[in-house]
Amino acid sequence: MSRYLRVRMVLDRLVAAVGLVVLSPVIGVLGWLVHRHDGGPAFITVERVGRHGRPMRMWKLRSMRAESADGRATGVSLTSAGDDRITPIGAKLRAGHLDELPQLFNVARGEMTLLGPRPEAPEYVDATDDDWRAVLAAPPGIAGPTQLAVGDWERDIITAAPDGSAYERDVVPVKVAIDRWYVEQASPGIDALVVVGLARRLAGRPVGAL
Repeated sequence: MSRYLRVRMVLDRLVAAVGLVVLSPVIGVLGWLVHRHDGGPAFITVERVGRHGRPMRMWKLRSMRAESADGRATGVSLTSAGDDRITPIGAKLRAGHLDELPQLFNVARGEMTLLGPRPEAPEYVDATDDDWRAVLAAPPGIAGPTQLAVGDWERDIITAAPDGSAYERDVVPVKVAIDRWYVEQASPGIDALVVVGLARRLAGRPVGAL
């Protein structure tokens, strides 16, 4: 991992710790709304692969039906457009990516960063592959460049084949290539472009012309 990413990882932990204090009332209210909707748990953790291939539990506000003992939905780890497991309040949280706010806790713990490769589910990671090893040299991020490059295409692929077969075959190799490029080339300038692009995407504006 580059010196820039190592320094930014430390800064991200500080920013996340402050963010948790500032946003804790917002996260608390959102959690209350999630629980109030169906009586299930407000927060869940999902298994993801972290830095150096270590397993980690990523925190989220629950956006799907609580179908298992730990509050998570059953079925595949991928979420397609119109997935009937998503609750009404969950759809609103996902629209603004508010369900990701608890991941600030993962960042404060040093398991994630604010910006980086999105963490993948274990079944889609090949830790023996050179590209994957390069990606896993850095901690995963709450947001990352693949969301800009393949977000809509990824959603369409998953919706067409929700069993994950097309995602694993077609999407994962592209995401890994982009993430490897990011980990090896990350700089303040590249991060600024990614942040602007993500902000434009969240606002519903085209991201092509940064």
